[in-house]
Amino acid sequence: MLSISKIGGGDATAYYANLNEHEGIVGSYYDEEGKRQGVWFGTGAAELGLGGAVDGETFKSLLEGKSPDGRTVLVQQRNGEQLKRRAGFDLTFSVPKSFSVLYSQVSDERRAELDHIAERALYRTLDLVQAECGRTRRGKNGVIAQDAKLIGAMFKHDTARGIPGELPDCNVHYHCVLANLVVREDGTHGALDARTLFERRKKIALGAMFRAELTALLRSDLGIETHRPRKPGRDEKVSWFEVTGVPETLMTAMSKRRAAIERWLNEHGLSGAKASERANLGTRAKKSTFPWKTLSDAWLRLGREFGWSRSEADELIGTPFDVGGTTKTTGQLAKQSLAMLMSSRARFTRNELMERAAIEAQTTGLGIDDVLVAVDQTLASTKEVVRLQDKEGQPTFTTREMLRLEKGALARATSLSKKSNHAVELGDVARVILRYETIRIDQAEAVRAICVGGDCVSVTGVAGSGKTFVLGVAREVLEGGGFELIGTALAADAAKELEKGSGIQSTHLHKLLYDLNEKNRELSASTVVVLDEAGMVGTRQMADLLERIHQAGAKVVMVGDPLQIQPVDSGAPFRKVSEEIGTAELVEIIRQREGYARQVVRDLRAGRAQEALAELAKRGQVTIAEESELARDQLVKDWEDIVFKKKVPASDIAVLCGMNEDVRDLNRRLQAVMRERGELGDYRLELDGLEFCLGDRVAITRNDRMLGVRNGERGEVVGVRGKTLWVKFEKSGFEIEIDTDDFAHVTLDYAKSIHRSQGETVEHTLFLAGDVMTDLHTSYVAGSRARDKTFIYSHVSAVESVEGLAAMMSQSRQNEMATEYELGRV
Repeated sequence: MLSISKIGGGDATAYYANLNEHEGIVGSYYDEEGKRQGVWFGTGAAELGLGGAVDGETFKSLLEGKSPDGRTVLVQQRNGEQLKRRAGFDLTFSVPKSFSVLYSQVSDERRAELDHIAERALYRTLDLVQAECGRTRRGKNGVIAQDAKLIGAMFKHDTARGIPGELPDCNVHYHCVLANLVVREDGTHGALDARTLFERRKKIALGAMFRAELTALLRSDLGIETHRPRKPGRDEKVSWFEVTGVPETLMTAMSKRRAAIERWLNEHGLSGAKASERANLGTRAKKSTFPWKTLSDAWLRLGREFGWSRSEADELIGTPFDVGGTTKTTGQLAKQSLAMLMSSRARFTRNELMERAAIEAQTTGLGIDDVLVAVDQTLASTKEVVRLQDKEGQPTFTTREMLRLEKGALARATSLSKKSNHAVELGDVARVILRYETIRIDQAEAVRAICVGGDCVSVTGVAGSGKTFVLGVAREVLEGGGFELIGTALAADAAKELEKGSGIQSTHLHKLLYDLNEKNRELSASTVVVLDEAGMVGTRQMADLLERIHQAGAKVVMVGDPLQIQPVDSGAPFRKVSEEIGTAELVEIIRQREGYARQVVRDLRAGRAQEALAELAKRGQVTIAEESELARDQLVKDWEDIVFKKKVPASDIAVLCGMNEDVRDLNRRLQAVMRERGELGDYRLELDGLEFCLGDRVAITRNDRMLGVRNGERGEVVGVRGKTLWVKFEKSGFEIEIDTDDFAHVTLDYAKSIHRSQGETVEHTLFLAGDVMTDLHTSYVAGSRARDKTFIYSHVSAVESVEGLAAMMSQSRQNEMATEYELGRV
């Protein structure tokens, strides 16, 4: 792992200049004063004649922008005074926890071998930092960029900051401190252009490169096997490696510092890398000094408590593998990394490719040099990769396949839109419309566009504008004209809502495409496919669907809102198709009963969250608590009042979160309210860390044909016995027996993710905001579900103020299309 901290002047400079004094260990493994000397690194340090052990006064001078002896100022001056400047940057590389645990248990001889391997990996990574980030600027306003030689000092620490009253855990990490001073190619000096360090994904890529090199050397030189664990409950692997054979229980026991950080995050309701950095600072204890032998003995004692002694640890270090004994070639690595990147984006940068390739290289025996070869091979492959330019003129890349898919989808949509093989007579359309006295002008125009327009029609509607009602009217017209309608949406929930609201028989898009591919279903010239929530569909699925519609001579009606939840897969084809062929717009909101609520939705959609929050705050519908716990307590209290005082069914209240861990937490809290109110039975079943009781609201999280259930279906637990649940589903009324040993994909359904809520209409919404998922799109969806009131909750630790929350809720993360960028030079 890699974190990067900016170093200010004054006390911070003095602290980092003497970082070797801050480990707090004395004894044989260190010198008699408890110090392990730092080591100079960087070609700039060599230019200045610096090598070997770091001298604190010399390094302090360099951090201050002076010559090593402190007599000459080497950075730009103004009016004889040194400019206010950053002293440098602390690049902290940490090894995976299992490495530290192994390091704490092995013999001194083996520990020295691990030290040697880790430092080799680190120095190779620092060479890469020089190549990637060794830059400076000169000239007026720094317009001239030049390569430069870095000056740095590396300090190795072996412990985490301790918990008060306890010995610190073993936590091997390296502080690689770069001075904000470089040596130019002509021998002059300047400041480091630190923007290269903070380029998007650069830090993550460099951290992954260190891990790739480390795992390759552990394998080749020490015969240590490594693996990448899987994320809990998912097939996806984590981005780091662990040493195979190190007990997870011991890793947990030796992670007291990490546990303290996670407790802080939970208490403050935060998540993500930036929040973890805040938690790190917020839980720091002052380091104390301990003899090395005291620490070593304590760590060995802890290992024995978990049945793992020095002999077991030493046995993990085996016979070195052959240098050529890799499990993957650079060509395979390049192909796999590119495919994984392009599954979720339309374009990528070199940093993103380097990050992905380094992550996938771990445990294969491939190191930094191999990853760089794979990256260069990929970017040089003009048969496969196309260079683009972003809006700032910087290079970015896509694949010819992605361009082909995007252009093909747009071409198919445009071609279909120019055909009118499924048009109904205007008189027939008018007769059906006249039967609906309350139909609005924009809705009637949308019905006409669907029924009289070309074979590809786009309907764009703001949330709550009555899109499903329009589709129901259009269904009457088209069925009267002899056409068969098939409804589909990306999510099973949305497909059910489409069917319920419009009368169009519907299924989710994955199943429709699967059935078409397996010949279980066929489209024909009399088919009209209605794709609802089209803004959530990525390029690949859209291209597949449009091609099948073209081949069958069918028609497609795309309905959605490009500003709601963005596609998880790459691209934004609905937005682009709508721009190309035109769209019928539904602009009047009817879901919300009151005018202020409709204006709130319009403001959220337009990125005017400040105005939306101000209006809701006037009505007491915004809570910014001091702590996460208080925000959640208020949400739970409000939910309890709505359910038990106002008698609104729990099924008509949407409790929405951006993060799955928050969904689980609120599900438990709301379930506890139901239990305290006597609404749940005594018998309970435990599944995936959750309890299920008679009377609980539940949802299915995976399709199962044998059971006849679909992802997103909701119901009530009507029976519990042993490992079996009986669930009565609210929409079908069917009751199904679920043996959780065979089918464990059930969760509580008091709270849900915002993603699952798109397309729903409820009476009230309670939205927990301020996490890393909060942006314009999630806020717009969450804020537009309720007919009556929307309540928003956050806390000072996450957003600082209403203004901070508004900034998060106004941030656009709209998906892009590769074809929207200029072609760069190949």
